[in-house]
Amino acid sequence: MSVYIHSSVSHTACGNSSTNQLSYQNIANANLLVADQTKVPFYALHGIDIDTSEQRVFNSLTHVTKQLIDSSGLTQAELENTALMLGSTSLDIGTIVPNPGANIWVPKIDRLSQHLQQTLGLSPCHLVFNTACTASINALLYGKKLLENSQFKHLIVIGCEFYNHLTIDGFHSLDLISQGRLSPFELERDGLVLGEGIGALLLSKDKPDREHYFTVLGGHSACDISSLTMTAEDGSHISKVLDKAVENSNLSPVDINLVKVHGTATYNNDISEYHALQQYFSTPPPVLALKPFIGHTLGACGAIEIALLDNLLQQNSLPFADGTATDKMLPFASQEIPLRNYQHILINHCGFGGNNAALVLKATNT
Repeated sequence: MSVYIHSSVSHTACGNSSTNQLSYQNIANANLLVADQTKVPFYALHGIDIDTSEQRVFNSLTHVTKQLIDSSGLTQAELENTALMLGSTSLDIGTIVPNPGANIWVPKIDRLSQHLQQTLGLSPCHLVFNTACTASINALLYGKKLLENSQFKHLIVIGCEFYNHLTIDGFHSLDLISQGRLSPFELERDGLVLGEGIGALLLSKDKPDREHYFTVLGGHSACDISSLTMTAEDGSHISKVLDKAVENSNLSPVDINLVKVHGTATYNNDISEYHALQQYFSTPPPVLALKPFIGHTLGACGAIEIALLDNLLQQNSLPFADGTATDKMLPFASQEIPLRNYQHILINHCGFGGNNAALVLKATNT
């Protein structure tokens, strides 16, 4: 049974994809924010003022999900039988006010998913994934399994990350934030740039009624226990996850035409991913990195970047980031070759704590 990316919407620093006016002018969309009295670049949602209010989080999340539903054409009866998988690192933590009077105070992890389920009339089946930067890619992987093993015909995958002081201060304290730009696999890279965004995907058993679309072939997710915080720098664990994802797609390494890399531009992550690709492929295929345009959106990056790929599938060129042509550890895809020319695309994501996840998308041109 096939599972398709039926429709998608993203809202990032690049804009809202439902308007068909995405702009990949990367650093021009970054805002300078103050974190620990130090200015750092941050990719904020295009067209929305930054704050940490509950209204901003819930309204923007609901708006994007409604856009997905409108584009999908699902009826209310179908929505009532549509499950929801939501992945995020920080969820709504920026909006929460602690209760100092409580002996034990634990915030609910499912406030966002419950809000969407109740507001939009979705199935009571809604799950939250909080596996660091692999959260929404894991949501998609488990969503695919649910569709294959249940009566559900449709499933919504949401990846979301919102501006909050805790996240920015945390990454800044680890000295992981670049003072300039995010340049994955560049020899002179100096760290990541954080971003916020929302990615919404409709997975469906029904084939999309459009010329170019993705079929989700197979994937794999596993945890590297060599470290409490990160995956092995020799790339061994990532390579095993890639191998299993491709095997589950009934393919071999030579069938992969393009790799959408995680590409955070931090030293450890890029080195680990570089070694993994060198191990797994006799000669690595071209790679594509999307974080230079939207920042690192943490747990949302899986759903967001697949939504961007779904949009790029309809375009005649790929976005070009500063520095892509030179001083790179890996071969980057040409701007002139459309995404639809790559049949099998391997998606890779790595998470804090050593969780690694990968899946394969097949680009179909009818």
